[in-house]
Amino acid sequence: MSVTEDRGNKFVLYRDLKDGYRWRLRAPDGQTLAASARGHRQKASCEEEMRAAMADHPGAGVLDTTDG
Repeated sequence: MSVTEDRGNKFVLYRDLKDGYRWRLRAPDGQTLAASARGHRQKASCEEEMRAAMADHPGAGVLDTTDG
C-alpha cells in the first residue's frame, strides 16, 4: 500500500479479554486489515509490535483505547 492508500486507516490499541494488550489496523469501513499475533502482558511490548507494523502503513493514524 502507498501512503495515500493508508490515509483513513487507523491502528487501534485495545485491552483483550484476558486483560492483555493487542492492536489491529482498521480501514475506514471497519474492516480489519491486520492484527497483533498475540496478546501482550505489557503495553510497551504491544506498542513495539504495532510500531513495526506501522512501517508498512506510514499514513495510518493511531487510536489508544487503553487510556482512561
